[in-house]
Order: sequence, then structure tokens, then C-alpha cells
Amino acid sequence: MKNSTPEPPALTAPLSQPEEFANLLTHAIGLVLSIVGTAVLVNQALRYGDTLQVIGVSIYGATLVALYAASTLSHAFERPRLRHLFRTVDQVCIFLLIAGTFTPISLTYLREGQWWILCAAMWILALIGIFFKLFYTRLHSVTVGAYILLGWLPITAMKPILEAAPVAMLCWMLAGGMLYTIGTIFLMRDNRVPFFHATWHLFVIGGSACHYCAVMITMPNSL
Repeated sequence: MKNSTPEPPALTAPLSQPEEFANLLTHAIGLVLSIVGTAVLVNQALRYGDTLQVIGVSIYGATLVALYAASTLSHAFERPRLRHLFRTVDQVCIFLLIAGTFTPISLTYLREGQWWILCAAMWILALIGIFFKLFYTRLHSVTVGAYILLGWLPITAMKPILEAAPVAMLCWMLAGGMLYTIGTIFLMRDNRVPFFHATWHLFVIGGSACHYCAVMITMPNSL
């Protein structure tokens, strides 16, 4: 057992200044948008939603902002220790955001029966993924695979979601999942091709924008 996770190849490959600036800029923009978007969501929930919806969007918003903040900071520092610290936090936050995105949807549409099991499973698996990320795995590809599997886990509850949720919400969720999944192709090769990491960032922004629209639809009187 190791005390810390070594950086994956994508984190150790040298980057040009334009590449690193693109990495920083893309998710700095995402950070600003996520803060504004979270404020709008929480305001909607406080005005028109119930307690569970307020809790759900607050968890979602917190994980969304945390992800973009950690990613932005990981590209903002030149000192290796700080870069590695925030990149590790960034990778941890991906697990949190995956579970956090499903939370407001389950708290809105799956309040009876299965949602307790599935929502709890999402968070338990996310925490297990974080544990292995921090202490065990050296394989970057294993972590990316875990992101994809956890992200698509809600399809196991597709039947009750189809019965309760608007079609538009489902379409936004599927679109976001596809963008995230396609984006991992660039993530897995970002140490080989210039600007592939920034391209991955753009797919993340697109995926999170789609999922934001899905979560917004869960709100009464949504925009």
C-alpha cells in the first residue's frame, strides 16, 4: 500500500506554456460559470422546490464548483507539489461530481424504493473510487474506466426514471454522458498530442453544461 498516488503519465509529460494556458483558461471559465449556475439553481430550489430538492442541488452545485476549482488550481501553479496536490484533488472531485449529479435527479424523481439503493450505491462506489485513487492504483486508465462505469450506472434505474422524468431531462443526461465519454479519448492521449488536455476540458464543459440543463429541469418553474 502506498501513501500517495504517483502522477499518471498525463501529469508528468512536459507541457508548453500555450498548452498550460489553454488548460487554465478553459476551466477557469468553467469555474465562473459553475459558480453562477449553482447560485441560480439554489435560488430556484429555495423559491420553488422542497427541502429534498434544495439538498440535492446544493450537493450537485458544491461538487461542480469543487471540480472546476481544483482543475483550475492544478494548472495555476508551477511548483510540482502544488500541481500534484490539486490534480489529485481534481481527480477525486470527478468521482464526487458523478455521484453529485445523480443526487438531485434521484431526490426529485426516485423518492420511493429503488432510489435509496441506487443513490447510496453511487456515493459508496464514488468513495471507494476515491480511496483507491489516493492509496492504491497506479494505472491512469483504470481510474478513467472507473469514471465511465460510475457515470453510466444510473441506466440501471432507467425504467423508473423513464416513468417519472421528462424526456428532455433524459436527453440532456444522455448527451452529457456521451460528451464526457467521448472526451476521455482525448484525456487518455493528452500526454501524446498537444492541446488534447484542453480539448478534454472542452468536453467536460460541454458535458457538465448538458447535465446542468438536466438538473435545472428538475426544478419547479425552471428557466
